[in-house]
Amino acid sequence: MQEVAMPPIAEEEEATMVDPSFAGRTALVTGAGAGIGRASAMAFAGRGAKVMVADIDMAGAQETVQLIHDAGGTAEAILCNAADGASVENLVHATLERFGSLDFAHNNVGCGVGKPLEELTEDDYQFVSDLSLKSVFLGLRHELPAMRAHGHGAIVNTASMAGISTTPAADIIYAGAKAGVIQMTAHAARAYGPYGIRVNCVAPGLVATKIVSEMFTPEQQVELAGDQILKRPASPDEIASAVMFLCSTEAAMITGMVMPVDGGQNALR
Repeated sequence: MQEVAMPPIAEEEEATMVDPSFAGRTALVTGAGAGIGRASAMAFAGRGAKVMVADIDMAGAQETVQLIHDAGGTAEAILCNAADGASVENLVHATLERFGSLDFAHNNVGCGVGKPLEELTEDDYQFVSDLSLKSVFLGLRHELPAMRAHGHGAIVNTASMAGISTTPAADIIYAGAKAGVIQMTAHAARAYGPYGIRVNCVAPGLVATKIVSEMFTPEQQVELAGDQILKRPASPDEIASAVMFLCSTEAAMITGMVMPVDGGQNALR
């Protein structure tokens, strides 16, 4: 795949990224041990937020925290199974105890198995739906009451273009789960808007993550990118930028929205 160079951020620019939308506030990110979640956690911290970095892979979560600390940010790692209610409840309580508030949450756990329909099993269904849909339900279930108690908050869920349009890269269970995430997002936005809480989701297309590189060969990734106007995968940082926008005061009138970050795939539907 042809690499597309991204302009580096100068050290002077990076040092002045603290944003009044985030400074001194607290963010929680699940699946933050790698990929999109790590990029999101680092983006929150780079803008001045304190970040609870949650992942079932504690080594990955601690590595993310170290990267944040090295950049001068504030973060703490916590072991969390995002598909287990008690674990997610503990995550929210630990965030409140450690940092005193919960202002932002990015529910970012999900995975498909990439099998054709006839090869999918009931175990596959349980695994994919737990990670990709139940995890979002549990996040909302425990984050929203905490935010309601403070009278404000912004949540972003990671959906997928697979939940909006058909794609050969996604199995049917993953596609259905991510469509469910979009509907959960809209429902939560409507129910909790009166309490000053906004809920949105991002729908990534092809993203250059470790999981994608393990599932698809470089040739297959080139083929998948061919379904987009911009013929390359997004970087995790580009997805994180959309998350930051939706959490910021610049998006104060945006809720219940699904934002494609897909290189124009949605425009070609």
